[in-house]
Amino acid sequence: MDTIPQRIYTTAQIKSIEQQYALRHNGHCYDLMELAGRAVFKQLRAHLERPAMCWVFCGKGNNGGDGYIVASCLKEAGLPHRVFAVGAPREGTEAYTAYVYYKSQGGVIEYELPQNEDQERPEIVVDALLGTGLTSAPRAPIDEWIVFINRLHAYTLAVDIPSGIMSDTGTVMQECVRADATVVMLALKAGLFTADAVDYVGEVIFASLGIETSKYEQELSADEATLPTYLVRYEDVREDLPLRTPSANKSDSGRILLIGGAKGMGGALLIAGLGALRAGAGLVKLALDPLNIPAVNARCPELMTVDYNDTARFEEALDWADVIAIGPGLSQSAQAQELLKLVEESDKYVIYDADALNLMVRLGPNYNKQRIITPHPGEAGRLLGQSAAKVNADRFEAALTLQDKYGGVVLLKGAGTVICNGRRFSIIREGSAALATGGSGDLLTGILAALVGQGLSLHQAALCAACIHGRAGAAEGAEQGMLGTLPTDLLPKVRGLINGRS
Repeated sequence: MDTIPQRIYTTAQIKSIEQQYALRHNGHCYDLMELAGRAVFKQLRAHLERPAMCWVFCGKGNNGGDGYIVASCLKEAGLPHRVFAVGAPREGTEAYTAYVYYKSQGGVIEYELPQNEDQERPEIVVDALLGTGLTSAPRAPIDEWIVFINRLHAYTLAVDIPSGIMSDTGTVMQECVRADATVVMLALKAGLFTADAVDYVGEVIFASLGIETSKYEQELSADEATLPTYLVRYEDVREDLPLRTPSANKSDSGRILLIGGAKGMGGALLIAGLGALRAGAGLVKLALDPLNIPAVNARCPELMTVDYNDTARFEEALDWADVIAIGPGLSQSAQAQELLKLVEESDKYVIYDADALNLMVRLGPNYNKQRIITPHPGEAGRLLGQSAAKVNADRFEAALTLQDKYGGVVLLKGAGTVICNGRRFSIIREGSAALATGGSGDLLTGILAALVGQGLSLHQAALCAACIHGRAGAAEGAEQGMLGTLPTDLLPKVRGLINGRS
């Protein structure tokens, strides 16, 4: 298969590209359908050279047409298989051509699900029920077929996208095929890499079908216009990581002030401080409740501290800093709100996380191009006055609206982190469920602050920090297991990644 590209397209853009292709190739895309089906068959054989039984489930649209091509390949190879269809494709369509061709080979199509639970189960299932045009929850009988497929517990290959995922947002509204692998055709779909979809797509395999989509971009109409979207991994940002010259000193690598650590929450700011140090910051100072200072000194003497109750010293720290990050363990007290107001009055680069975001809700939207905000869906919802569920229903729209209201760079956390600077979207293809523990976001905040302090732009820093954080979590989870990972367990890996060692 082909190397996974960085550029991602919307459903409307892909449809436009297909239409342009058809105009240049005798008015149809049947050759692309053939290539798509054969790409799925190739992956099927790569998984299991001679499966004892394959079942192919076909819908009425083009996705089903791809399924019939897979079935034709199985027929030609003499491999045992059965084809189940919810109905025949509409006459005159490319899917109908594939359907007729399979039948002309002597292929048998069944229109009802198997009733005998004791019959031979398939080793491989091909999901070709629904494609990228889904706009609502799957309706009967397809929802029942999806449940049936998942109950088979066979190795499942999805054609282009698992049935039940909305291709532009990654939302799963009801039933969805849980694929072991998804063979993506022609171009990447944003919904494969974020929101609910990450639980369903399995391994993503890309088949370009020999088409260079970039050649069609200039012909996209205004109706298909949207911010360009890119898929980003650690390897894509490695060249942007900071480098130190032989003459470098600590002041050249950034003076970072981290603000938070109220009573009982000093650990959050300590984790952020450790993250900043391991990500290369030259000097890191924590402004926190004095009750937490002895613990910080005992755990990490390299971190400087200041009592945030001492207004004069706190303001001196604000002046001293090149970069400020506020929020980890801050609380939402009246005092915390006063600290945030002082930060808002500064002209420094500022990263807002955790309670700082909750306090921003009280202040209301104020545009500032020198900030990064790092909300999870719940915090994003509060900033937008909506539910976390609505944020996750369209993470791109949420990130863009946040950027429009608050400025700077938005790093919307969650499965498939979305970053928006108002000019482009990026989906971070790193991360792990090992990061689903308290303090992970605080570690990310420290890494972000360190990268900005070392001279990266806010956007570069957001991309690099999210990739480092996600890759570190994935590596630790793979080595030690998903459960029980602590944010501080990632620190050695953060150090390796910031130095370019993947």
